[in-house]
Amino acid sequence: MKQHTEINDEQLKGILSVTIEPGKSLNDFCKRNFNNFDPERFEAVALRVFHGKETIATLYALDKSKQNLNADDGKLRVKKFKSLELSLAEILPYIKEFNFTVTTGNYPVENMEVINK
Repeated sequence: MKQHTEINDEQLKGILSVTIEPGKSLNDFCKRNFNNFDPERFEAVALRVFHGKETIATLYALDKSKQNLNADDGKLRVKKFKSLELSLAEILPYIKEFNFTVTTGNYPVENMEVINK
């Protein structure tokens, strides 16, 4: 068990899950917001969104025509697409719901037990 060493309330880390709106898709979002993204050629693998002074969306996509899934090193080679022109207002219409938990990292979340039931 990790011991409490210092409180970090300025940077929280965690995991986020997103459900896309019905009738929309990740491919729709990518075609609209990333130059040269073609779903016939690329498969979206991961999407990173940074929001601060500016909003930066980064898409990592598999190039279906160049991928060698039997590569000796086991690496998944992806193409990176970047968009600096997005706002959260352009991203949110694609999201039906999201769920996330963030933590200071000082205690393991999986060991928490709620006692005020």
